[in-house]
Amino acid sequence: MPTEDLPRDVKSLRAQLRIARQHAHTTDAERAEAEARLLDAQAAKLRADARAARAHAAIATKTAALHHLEDVWKRWYVDAQAGTSERDFILGVGADIKTVIDEANAEGPAGPGDAAWGSVWLHGNWPWLTKNMTTPERELAADAVARWSAALAAEDGDLEREEPEGLRWWRD
Repeated sequence: MPTEDLPRDVKSLRAQLRIARQHAHTTDAERAEAEARLLDAQAAKLRADARAARAHAAIATKTAALHHLEDVWKRWYVDAQAGTSERDFILGVGADIKTVIDEANAEGPAGPGDAAWGSVWLHGNWPWLTKNMTTPERELAADAVARWSAALAAEDGDLEREEPEGLRWWRD
């Protein structure tokens, strides 16, 4: 039946129905977008919670290392009182301190310092900034950037991502 033959009120009802359907589809799309933004916000919060938990774990590890170091000092003090030479005392304490510090700084989750080096890597002229460093200093900075990059890759679910290209330019 052609629309010219329909009464005016039926044409009006069809137009209103078409507008209502358009509105319903628009509302569905807006609801889906709002739901996606909510899920993105929840995911961002969970990632932030995970970063905070990793930071707390790193602090707990370093605190445990410090408590261990305190125990080492006490043990060496007792040994020193028992007749250990001063030189042996200092060498032993130094070795234990180095072990504790190495364990506390062992490669683990990226921390705030790693993120700072990551920012330098992203926004600075990396070769220029690192050229006046010693090789061990460069390696430490590059290790921090590599940890930061690996943490970002893990967050993105990209476990195959390698170290940033050109990071250790001095080795080339």
